Amino acid sequence: MKQYKIKALEEKHILSTILFLGENGVTSKTTLYENVSKNPRMPDKLCELEKAGLLNVRSGYPTSIELTSKGKAVYEFLREIEDIV
Repeated sequence: MKQYKIKALEEKHILSTILFLGENGVTSKTTLYENVSKNPRMPDKLCELEKAGLLNVRSGYPTSIELTSKGKAVYEFLREIEDIV
């Protein structure tokens, strides 16, 4: 069975994370958690999105997160889907 790259988007809170970052730009990890989810698996989900090339996580205080150009393209498609639904 073929593995699809889009599978990375199937996890809970992934789409909400991309939409939040697309609407808000560079965001601290704390702000993201407060507005999307405080699920204990969120760090793992962010790591998967980073591995997929959809976002950058910059260490430091505070840790900042932003969409890559690839992530911004996915965000634009999600906005189109949102408009259809």
